[in-house]
Amino acid sequence: MKQIIYIILLGVGLLSHAQIVYQNRCFSPLIRTVTLEQYGKEMSEPVLYLNKEKKLLLQFDELSEETVNYEYTIVHCNSDWTQSNLDINLYLEGFEVGQIEKYKNSLNTVQRYVHYSQTIPSSDMRLLKSGNYAIKVFERNNPDKVIFTRRFYVVDEQSNIRAEIRQSSQTSLMKTHQEVNVKVGSKGLRFFQNPEAYMKVYVSQNDREDNKRELKRRGMSGTEIDYSFDVSNQFEGGNEFRNFDISSLRSRSNYVQGFSFYDNQNIAVLREERIKSSFPYSTEKDLNGSFLIRNEYNEDKNTYSDYSWVYFTLPLPYNAEGDFYVVGAMTDWRMEAPNLFRWEEGKYRAELYLKQGYYNYQILFLPKGSSVASYKEAEGNHYETHNNYKVFVYYRNFSDDYDELIGYLSIDKNK
Repeated sequence: MKQIIYIILLGVGLLSHAQIVYQNRCFSPLIRTVTLEQYGKEMSEPVLYLNKEKKLLLQFDELSEETVNYEYTIVHCNSDWTQSNLDINLYLEGFEVGQIEKYKNSLNTVQRYVHYSQTIPSSDMRLLKSGNYAIKVFERNNPDKVIFTRRFYVVDEQSNIRAEIRQSSQTSLMKTHQEVNVKVGSKGLRFFQNPEAYMKVYVSQNDREDNKRELKRRGMSGTEIDYSFDVSNQFEGGNEFRNFDISSLRSRSNYVQGFSFYDNQNIAVLREERIKSSFPYSTEKDLNGSFLIRNEYNEDKNTYSDYSWVYFTLPLPYNAEGDFYVVGAMTDWRMEAPNLFRWEEGKYRAELYLKQGYYNYQILFLPKGSSVASYKEAEGNHYETHNNYKVFVYYRNFSDDYDELIGYLSIDKNK
């Protein structure tokens, strides 16, 4: 019998530290399937625009039959996700703490859980500044008992962004890497006076944080600042995402070998992983690492969808120089113990406890001593791969004590 025993050793002490880097992270093994997206738009990025009446929808499950009163607060962050120096009344108008207002118990599921949801910000809150933000959810009247944190963005569109994704211009990387060239134009700001001091431009690939880059300024091109043709613009191409469908826990689908029910728990065994690095590139539609919760009965997906252990097998020889991980939105793009492949009986094996749905993922290799994972070992690298890139432009005036987010762009390769 599998038990959910993973414990993140980051307690209240870390959350109270002044230089904490806010991440998408759960501090309770009972919290599952946390999503934050634009209201009414599945799989969308958690991005709001200043002075526009849009909302985000926060949803999560707690693997328990008992409801808990949860509250949340919103933290303004610098571009590096440390807490900014802004007082809360300077970036948030209204209540400083909100309640998670909606919750429902699961129905007809083996795994009992409570599904919570909340629009962000609530009708009693208004965000006043652009920038990076983090939501902290905690037990009522106990702000030190944080159960998870989640990132989102508020954009004040004061810049024009143009981005081009192309085959690498470096001869040695042309078949394996993609190049992201960016140009940033002004909508009236004075940052052109000293962009190296006042501006930061970051690019992320498929929401991965480990290979997120700060671009280097190349110079001016007409009325635009040019961030092109530099080592920092080069990204491994990777490969199209793997997928599996456990919307049904009875009928096999592609990449699912079979289902079982043991010790009162659902189990889904995936087919042995294909080592894609050994094969030429093949195009395939995917969700760029996202997932969709759904179930075979087409009932309320939030409360009728059950949970299952999902078993992965990777047929590669043992490698003592690093570790393999299952990575995607379902693991918050993190490489940690819960999604680590372990060497057992001559193969790498991993298991994740997931809600019914359709999932994208990749298998990444993290070398010992490195903080950046590689596609090369299991996925392979191809410049043709359909990847999503996001560009973030931050501006900090010499008289300000926070980073404004003045530009955001999401762009797909070959779409």
